[in-house]
Amino acid sequence: MTSKKLFMANVGIVGYGIVGKATDYGLGKDNNIMFYDKYKAEDVLDGVLRKGFPLEEVVRSSEFIFICLPTPFSQSGQNIDLRIMDNNIREITKMSDGTNKIVIIKSTVVPGTSRKYADEYSRINFCMNPEFLTEVNYLKDFVEADRIVIGADDNKVRLRVADLYRNTFPKTPMFLTDLTTAEMVKYMANTFLATKVIFANEMQTICEGLGIKYEEVKKMVVADRRIYDSHLDVTSEKGFGGKCFPKDIVALIGCCNELRIDISLLKSVWEKNLKIRKHKDWEEIPFVKTD
Repeated sequence: MTSKKLFMANVGIVGYGIVGKATDYGLGKDNNIMFYDKYKAEDVLDGVLRKGFPLEEVVRSSEFIFICLPTPFSQSGQNIDLRIMDNNIREITKMSDGTNKIVIIKSTVVPGTSRKYADEYSRINFCMNPEFLTEVNYLKDFVEADRIVIGADDNKVRLRVADLYRNTFPKTPMFLTDLTTAEMVKYMANTFLATKVIFANEMQTICEGLGIKYEEVKKMVVADRRIYDSHLDVTSEKGFGGKCFPKDIVALIGCCNELRIDISLLKSVWEKNLKIRKHKDWEEIPFVKTD
């Protein structure tokens, strides 16, 4: 017996990069999707041409509005730049103030950011719904997620977003929590994986010094069920790069510096990465110098 779908919702997506497209791909089968992207009038998703709409139309027509915007390095390189987020949130809240619409932040923002928005725009229903996507398999990652994390300070908001996801992903484990906890889940996951990469690099260096094969050692180590065989490959470039790990570890370090929390481990991980990483590709990420 097939499960009955609960409803078909009107879903808006603001920002149509990897995260926005994955959200469209994952939720589009069972919902009406509209997207807005300042830089894209249209795009191709899974072989189908998708046309964008004006921001006003997306917000007006949607019950759930997913924010999938870039949060790149700041120009100082010590935190993330929220100007793109701030500008769009400001416009979206003007059009959704006092309504029952839910603004769902999927962009990665440092813990406390979503609550600041909620405090500033107190008549808006905010939710934090972190993404756990890889650039290589972002569509598959969305539909085959290990878990769905839904953070909101209003339980009714949490439950409404949970219903949206259960409509399409009834078997995926779901965690309902508050805004800041949901933000921290993403940072803990990514900084742990980044730390694992640097650990692997150090073990590989030790193996070289001993004249033994790192891959052989790794194969026997990951046979331990407590140690999962991921992020332990050591590449010729060494360390970690890309759009997420560098930005996220630096952002969390910056956040903790403001809170005066000692995070010497994460600082060491980042300093080691800067020392061994040959191609600092995070310096080439678009939007870093956005005015």
